[in-house]
Amino acid sequence: MTKLFRRPDGNEVQYIRTSTLAHYWYCAVQAWLQAGGINTPSNEAINIGKAIHDSITSSRKSSVWEDEFSKFLSQFLVTRDTGAGGTGLRGAEDKVYQRAWHDGKTIIGHVTTHGIDDFEVNPQREVIFVEYKTTAQRVIDYFKLMPAVFQVKVSMWILEPYLQAGGYKISKGKIVFLNRKGEPLGEKLVEDYTAANVEADIARILAQFRDPTTLIPPARHKCLYCAEIFKSKCPFQ
Repeated sequence: MTKLFRRPDGNEVQYIRTSTLAHYWYCAVQAWLQAGGINTPSNEAINIGKAIHDSITSSRKSSVWEDEFSKFLSQFLVTRDTGAGGTGLRGAEDKVYQRAWHDGKTIIGHVTTHGIDDFEVNPQREVIFVEYKTTAQRVIDYFKLMPAVFQVKVSMWILEPYLQAGGYKISKGKIVFLNRKGEPLGEKLVEDYTAANVEADIARILAQFRDPTTLIPPARHKCLYCAEIFKSKCPFQ
């Protein structure tokens, strides 16, 4: 095997984004289509969310330990066009981190991320991964929480080898939910990360992408808000 999977048109997919893998937990079909090159259409909610993310990360004053960590981590960025995204590292929007995915001893692809929205680092070199999520809701639905949690875990998995090389240690993840005004609604801590569990989940997702007949059908209420570009290609419509 020399690829992660093939698209319906036969072309090979060798790179997959962290956000795409995370989206599987919201809709397996949308994630599969995204992995094949179909991007979510831009909308007002996405634009508002990105503006809030950028405002928070650019305005927060970082500590000396965080500045040191940012400088260390930035050396591992590589240039690759994988779509729009944010990163806690200033001026790195056009670059990604990546970790190889293997079939046995053979590298068949890479999982990529633009980075993390933000991070907190203490003098003991323990790192908290921070993701900001915006919503128009007052209460966070469980089916929206799951993708956010997995996104943090995959980011941890990608960056963990770099952290270990620099003497850093993953402390935990933190998802901060904000309303459309940027006001905090609550936090979710991610404290159960293990590389083995993340790799098992990624393997299961890729197995379904290789055989789309095994994809899990979406909950019907999600179809009401599905973009036409996905709905028109969904095998369950």
